[in-house]
Amino acid sequence: MGWVVLLGSLSALVGAWQLGLALSRPGLLGRLRRLVMGLTFGLVATLSLGLVVALRSFEAFAASHPVALVECRWVGEKTFDLQWIALHEGTPQEPLTIRLKGDQWSVSGGIVKWHPWLTALGMPSYQKVTRISGRYAAVQEEIAHLPTAVELNGGFDRVWEWLYRLDPYLPFVEAAYGSAAFLSVNPAVVHQVDVAPSGYLIRHTRRPPPRT
Repeated sequence: MGWVVLLGSLSALVGAWQLGLALSRPGLLGRLRRLVMGLTFGLVATLSLGLVVALRSFEAFAASHPVALVECRWVGEKTFDLQWIALHEGTPQEPLTIRLKGDQWSVSGGIVKWHPWLTALGMPSYQKVTRISGRYAAVQEEIAHLPTAVELNGGFDRVWEWLYRLDPYLPFVEAAYGSAAFLSVNPAVVHQVDVAPSGYLIRHTRRPPPRT
């Protein structure tokens, strides 16, 4: 993207210079030539600016940000301990161990997607993980057992609730919604929970280095 910004800046400078020469040049033909060159460079600068905005919008829309690392281990029949390691600017925080029941785990929370013009400026979506829960792959087991869930980050998110209710009246909010992602318990794998404008994502990752 840097070369696009450089091209646009140079085009704007050259265009302004050519327009200045067009105003000061004595001959009509020379003025027209400078005017055309100035407008051409101005057009290139405008197109470069539009391309930069489009690229920033795409990057902001497609980008995902790490939220936490998750490890699981079985401790009994359909019972497991989940270790939640929150990530603050990519740095692992103090681990939290949660005991859950089921053969899958789920992470959920609220997400606010800003209007595209804010996204184009690089403003990331608002998100807050509020719950970790155990779940069963089979619906019959899910019905037969009481759910196990733990609140995270204070649980209920009043900011998200406020933006959700006022969404129709706020021009800078495109959508406010809840998102959840789940996976089967796998003690052999470390998972990374990411958030993107489309919702929460879970992917395999490396084991974090030990805290010092």
